Amino acid sequence: MDNVSSPPVYLRFIKFSILLIFAIPSTFCSIYIIYSSIRYPSIRQHFYYETLIFLSFLVLLKLIFNISVSLSYYARGYILPQTVSFCHFWQYVDYTSNGCIIWCNAIFTIERYILVFYPHYLRSKRQKIILHYLPIFISNLYLIIFYIYSILIFPCENSNEYDRALCGNACIDASWSLSTFDWLFNLLLPIFVIIFGSSILLLRVIWARRKMQRNLRNWSKNWKMIVQLLGIALMYTIVWLPLSVVSLMATFTSSESLESIDENYLYYLTYLADLSIPIITFIFAPEINRRIRRGQVQPTPTCMASGKTN
Repeated sequence: MDNVSSPPVYLRFIKFSILLIFAIPSTFCSIYIIYSSIRYPSIRQHFYYETLIFLSFLVLLKLIFNISVSLSYYARGYILPQTVSFCHFWQYVDYTSNGCIIWCNAIFTIERYILVFYPHYLRSKRQKIILHYLPIFISNLYLIIFYIYSILIFPCENSNEYDRALCGNACIDASWSLSTFDWLFNLLLPIFVIIFGSSILLLRVIWARRKMQRNLRNWSKNWKMIVQLLGIALMYTIVWLPLSVVSLMATFTSSESLESIDENYLYYLTYLADLSIPIITFIFAPEINRRIRRGQVQPTPTCMASGKTN
């Protein structure tokens, strides 16, 4: 993307305004969800909320260390401080936070499917360690190490452009093989899991509901959890699917127009997708709001395959 110019003033103002509109409620929702999990242990102890709490924590970190810098850039039109180390820091935080949030959402998608239809696989402590804690830990550790190498250690001759978002190209973009692997494995694979897994869950839920007409109480225990997942999946489909297609086309064709669309418009939308996670979680988890003063939560999800409570 060497020939991509910085965005005009009007576009920066629009981006700043929209990002701020999303950032303010996302910050409050993230803090509220994290505070609730600390203040009321009964919420934290329920397995159903653990991934959502962790995702809210990741989004809050992104707000502090990444979105704040982006807002400053869109307001000024240039980056401060204008140093190589700060550019590397911003690029590392941006790439790592994107990867960690996407992979956690992919794991979240798989877990929701298991909790709804096969809850017995996540009952024992050993099962939770293998199917829940280890995937989250390993994926996040891998991404942290991968981007330390590809952005901070990998040798390159990219010149920082302080009037462009993320200071222009990162060192990972200088290597075609490294950047292609990053897109295919670190981003497209979990995006595919989110979209495809959510679609399968929706279809199975619709089919299972037809068999549960006599037990609507069991259905009501699951629909809010499913809506949370589908809301996040829909946002990721709208944002990441066109971005992935355009980015791959730009990578293989070296089209400057596609690179401009990618950098100036589509990549920006990923911020909004991530910021929407705490908002969606808060809106579609009213049981926390209703019972937060008593430190209670809604009963755990019901297995729709058998009609038994997990």
